[in-house]
Amino acid sequence: MIKTIVPLILIATIFTSCTNKRYNKEITPYVNFLEKDHEKAKDYVLDLFKKNDIVILCERDHRENTQYEFIKELVSDPRFIHNVGNIFTEVGMRSLNPEINRLIHSDGIPDSVRKEKIIELQRRCSFYPLWEKYNFYYFVESLYEFNQGLKKSEKINLYPTDVALKLDSMNVEYLKGCWYGEIAHRDSLMADYIIKKFEKIEESKAKRKKALIIMNYRHSFNNNFKEPNGRRMDNVGKFLFDKFHGKIVNVLINPLGILRAYSDDDIIWTALQDGKWDAAFKACKKDNIGFNFKGSPFGNDHFDYWPFYRQNYKYQDIFTGFIYYKSPTQFKLITGYNGLVDSSFLQTFKKRVMLWRHVVGNRLGFDTIDSLILKKYGKMNITRKENIDSIALQINKWLN
Repeated sequence: MIKTIVPLILIATIFTSCTNKRYNKEITPYVNFLEKDHEKAKDYVLDLFKKNDIVILCERDHRENTQYEFIKELVSDPRFIHNVGNIFTEVGMRSLNPEINRLIHSDGIPDSVRKEKIIELQRRCSFYPLWEKYNFYYFVESLYEFNQGLKKSEKINLYPTDVALKLDSMNVEYLKGCWYGEIAHRDSLMADYIIKKFEKIEESKAKRKKALIIMNYRHSFNNNFKEPNGRRMDNVGKFLFDKFHGKIVNVLINPLGILRAYSDDDIIWTALQDGKWDAAFKACKKDNIGFNFKGSPFGNDHFDYWPFYRQNYKYQDIFTGFIYYKSPTQFKLITGYNGLVDSSFLQTFKKRVMLWRHVVGNRLGFDTIDSLILKKYGKMNITRKENIDSIALQINKWLN
């Protein structure tokens, strides 16, 4: 009798765990897929490196920092340290190399000295007046911390890839030339830098000949993506997929979509697929998994991540895989840092802003009033995603 009751209880428990979730029938295929066993996000990415030399992570909004908590977890894993060890980032001008590696490969730097050095690097890591997002400081400091105690051959390498401007000798004419020159062609230049650097790694005596590449938005799209006229868009990912065919994959970290965009800093956000995806993850109580798009209902959905003109791509056409790490209501936007802009840097920052205004107008949105500058960039500011309340409603409407 007991032998009969136990299986019946087990079946009833499984049935209850599935049927207690109330949701709109339209998200049933996603829920059914997510109810299956899936790897955690970190393990999914690390497994991709078993058959590939390069993995591109599509970073969401630069300001969002929970994704960097995931990346920190990923790159501190012994499997990453021993088998990969190389990271390329869109964030950061390439002129920081090799200086940035000297810092993160050092041992025992006093906290105050290290903080001052990372701030100094961040002040000149971007061709814009300032890189005000906290992700740079957070990631560089994290890499320094991981590298403590590791042998020289095991230390993680960081290679910023963005085009480099001579910040100390800028004038309006020089900046105009850069804006319509290097910056206008930055995707091809970033890709060329990565290709040459990675080929040197492949040819070297180093044991680790793989790389993680962190790129934002379209820069990470593969070589399938085309404009309406049939021309393939010059994204970093396109060039890398062409060059390293068969050895490269790209993974989308769950982002928000764009409803309308007036500029890089004036965007109305929306949930992907009108909230169906996030609702399915919420119904299953999962927020840390990864899987391939192909073979999933997610991969067959229209690629609504690019809303700027009509296209018929599916997610599986543009990305290899998908990571879901935290729901949009948990996203943390972090800008500024204590000391990033202080009295010693204030005038330099204002001079850069005025130069940029001569070239592109006020589209960058940087302030020139001292009190506002110090409030925005001289201390850490943590906020939620814009219009997150309406996005939460968009997601919850699929859940009863």
